[in-house]
Amino acid sequence: MGYKAACIQMGALGTRSENIDRAVALIDETDADLVVLPELFTHCRDFKAGEPIPGPTTEVFARLAREKGSYIVVGSILEVDEHDRMFNTSVLVDRRGTICARYRKIHLFSYHSQERRSLTAGTDVVAAPTKLGIIGLSICYDLRFPELYRALVQKGAEIIVCPAAWPSPRLEHWIALNRARAIENQCYFIGCNQVGTPAPATTFVGGSMITDPWGETIVAAGNAEAIITAVIDVDSVNEIRKEYTFLNDIIAF
Repeated sequence: MGYKAACIQMGALGTRSENIDRAVALIDETDADLVVLPELFTHCRDFKAGEPIPGPTTEVFARLAREKGSYIVVGSILEVDEHDRMFNTSVLVDRRGTICARYRKIHLFSYHSQERRSLTAGTDVVAAPTKLGIIGLSICYDLRFPELYRALVQKGAEIIVCPAAWPSPRLEHWIALNRARAIENQCYFIGCNQVGTPAPATTFVGGSMITDPWGETIVAAGNAEAIITAVIDVDSVNEIRKEYTFLNDIIAF
């Protein structure tokens, strides 16, 4: 049985409050069962704008998830823990408004970015059982590291999400890597990217896409704010994995 998944492609172009209000308004336009927001959609790369989890941002989307009866991947936000460490963290909220998974970005970006210097890397691979299937979590730069995605599949992931703030010079990499991660792991892959120019000299490319377990692009966005949706049938993941069983032939080196 299928369900509807949606990517909310937007930019962090205003204040934190304005960006949250915009995300809520866009989610209100869709009746999707699973909604995914981009990486750092509330404040882009302001590495001083952290908050606890649970906290003000997750409370907004927990309430919205309850109202709509949807699962929401709260893209990523900057999380501050009890030791004043800061993480780039993605949160999955279920239909009851409960945080059912939290993933702290493992691979921190170092190329022309303060992320690695400013944040603490996560260590846990996170895949969450839900009524929709087992959802694996990743964030942006993780996309370049296939070992993480294989570990997610070993935890049972059938759908993998990747909120991102992926810049325009590397659009073709984004497209190729979204498809590759779906193909090599025989799963649905949902890449939800930012769009626009929230900071000087940084333009995010958009191109959010939902890819099926054969690596075929079901739907993709352009380079403007957009909501894209697709029907996902998790039963087909298991059927494909049973038909073409290369995941059983993995050799550990």
